[in-house]
Amino acid sequence: MMLRNIGLDSSARFAFQSHAHTDHFVSGEVIFATKATKYLSHLRKGGFYREVEFAKTFYIGDFKAKLYPAGHMLGSAGIKLWLENGTLFYTGDTKWFKLRTAEKSRFPKADVLIIEATFGVPSFTFPSPREAEKKLVAFVEEALDRGKRPTLYVNQMGKAQEVMKILDVHGITVRPSREMLKVARVYSKFGVKFGNITHEGDVVLRSYRSPKVENSLSPWELTVSGFGRLKLSNHADFWELMKIIEKVKPERIFTVYGFSREFSRILTGLGYEAHPIDKDSDIYGLLF
Repeated sequence: MMLRNIGLDSSARFAFQSHAHTDHFVSGEVIFATKATKYLSHLRKGGFYREVEFAKTFYIGDFKAKLYPAGHMLGSAGIKLWLENGTLFYTGDTKWFKLRTAEKSRFPKADVLIIEATFGVPSFTFPSPREAEKKLVAFVEEALDRGKRPTLYVNQMGKAQEVMKILDVHGITVRPSREMLKVARVYSKFGVKFGNITHEGDVVLRSYRSPKVENSLSPWELTVSGFGRLKLSNHADFWELMKIIEKVKPERIFTVYGFSREFSRILTGLGYEAHPIDKDSDIYGLLF
């Protein structure tokens, strides 16, 4: 999305990058992001990053701005911008509930809200992270009790480290992929430590993109995702999204990603002024 010459998770002269997942990578003369996002991004790409601390005022282009923790993964951020006629908050990918390996999310009041809608329909109702954690640990312990080595399919950046930390807390060792280890080393620089990584770990962690046929998974294999068998998601579900909207108290809402059209229609039915937008939209043109 563009706001004049500023990119919000889009490439531009001045670009804000909300987090370090590759589908949100940007390029520009200056990329504004948190320090953790910079370090994690540099595992896969270059670019000149200006590190910005949470809740510290800075300027991006002509606009005053602040970053707020988004709760999606380590270093993920939403951005509040002060425009000529009001304020705008863009959530990026976000989570209401606290995860073990991400900063607790915060949501400031704003006149205009741009909110992700990855799971923006009521059928996406997830257990809380702690409830999902109990199910994960129970699955792993049952497999180990039966003499099996469980395999978990996870996103290599963010979800893998969340699962690693959960299992660490419960005294279960893991055998992650090389890519997951690289990411874990960066997490450790920011205080998220892992004491359960071994070459012969109790649990094997593989990328969810690894070749597999879903219907042929053994009873001791599990996909951990909002779209997987175990709903441990680092995105907000529908009801978390509604909590975020209640917190921000916007006059206008723009929905983006995932079920943006469906979420916008639901919000309109609830009395909000809501519109779906494409990730390549010119926000400034819609506002003024």
